[in-house]
Amino acid sequence: MSKLVHAVSGNIEPDSINRTMIHEHIVFDLSKIRGDSVSILGWSETLFAIEEELKRLLEHGFNTIVEQTNMGMGRDPERLLRISNETNMNIIAGTGYYKEGFYPAEVAALSKEQLAEKLSNDILVGMEGTHIRAGFYGEIGSSLNEITPLERKVFECVCDSHKETGAPISTHCEMGTMVVDQMAIFDSNGIDPSKVSFGHQDLNPDLSSQKEVLKWGAYIQYDTTGKNNYRSDDDRVKGILTLLDAGYEDRIMLSCDITRSTYLKAFGGHGYVSIYEKFIPMLKNNGVTDEIIEKMLVCNPRQFLAY
Repeated sequence: MSKLVHAVSGNIEPDSINRTMIHEHIVFDLSKIRGDSVSILGWSETLFAIEEELKRLLEHGFNTIVEQTNMGMGRDPERLLRISNETNMNIIAGTGYYKEGFYPAEVAALSKEQLAEKLSNDILVGMEGTHIRAGFYGEIGSSLNEITPLERKVFECVCDSHKETGAPISTHCEMGTMVVDQMAIFDSNGIDPSKVSFGHQDLNPDLSSQKEVLKWGAYIQYDTTGKNNYRSDDDRVKGILTLLDAGYEDRIMLSCDITRSTYLKAFGGHGYVSIYEKFIPMLKNNGVTDEIIEKMLVCNPRQFLAY
């Protein structure tokens, strides 16, 4: 059976995937948990701003968004499909649970078997009672400098469901931490490293831990580009250059991780478009070739997303 990429609009051939944002949010709502009014995306005035930026991404060769909003984060599969149809952008939706403090009550209330069945249903049948299927598990998260018992439960549920579906797994590493510990959970559950991608590693200054999971055979995401208040893009570029020198060009993917309306271009932020306006030019100015950039934006996502 040939591998396909599972978008909200239906299954697509991997070769139809062009430049890809591997870790984004376009329909999202954490406003109640965060206690602010800016942690909402994909509604009212932000909807037009997002669609305009996605159309600009298309003009620069991007045609795929990996949408990491899952249960408890304001996921809305029908709205994702609408945006996909409006913009001609492939949108890959996630399933799973983010991290403790953001979990819906069912994570504690249901058994591991019940949670795994729920995740598998999202992948195999459809999300939220629709026939719109998720295409990966993500973002599956751990807390700062720890994996709590409830987070470990979610990781193990994801492993059990993955063994049924084969869908890829994308994680959240809070400020880049716990990547090796996450790897250990997957490894102990017999998960194929090539179906795992560890998030937010551009926030992790420990390159040795990044190299450890890359050597294991997983992908990593330098996915908060443009968020210079967390870490400078100069440091992100230095990290990528070091990993490229070590031979890991086939295992790195890029994105911006837009999670607030104030990050959008229309609201004074850097926007999704900063990936081509600023970050890719920085890589080129530091000697990264077009071939390697296309690997990080096109080839690696194709390999990771298809199953």
